[in-house]
Amino acid sequence: MEVLISMKAEYINKGIYFEKSSFMQMPTAQTAEKFIAEFREGDNEKLKLLNRYVEILENKLNKDDEFQIEHTNYGFKLLRPVDQNKDYIEEWDKWVVFASTLLKELKQVVGEED
Repeated sequence: MEVLISMKAEYINKGIYFEKSSFMQMPTAQTAEKFIAEFREGDNEKLKLLNRYVEILENKLNKDDEFQIEHTNYGFKLLRPVDQNKDYIEEWDKWVVFASTLLKELKQVVGEED
């Protein structure tokens, strides 16, 4: 099992894009930033166990509107909005620790050794 930890944002203004140009494009403002932890499992038997656990996790997280789960063919994605009022680097560090801790727990659930 593996986890991909990332961040996603949507552009407020699409901006002007040129197909072929030597001009540098200015960065545009972004909104709806989310931290993402994508948990992936390649073994079908382990994936079945993972999907059962995700149902339990989803029920626990439904109490907290902050988290969102997206199911995939190979596992799931856990998303959490970025709090714009907090230090980004500090929040990112917390997210990495949270995702890594969850990965360790999920590995135990599917019987995978660290």
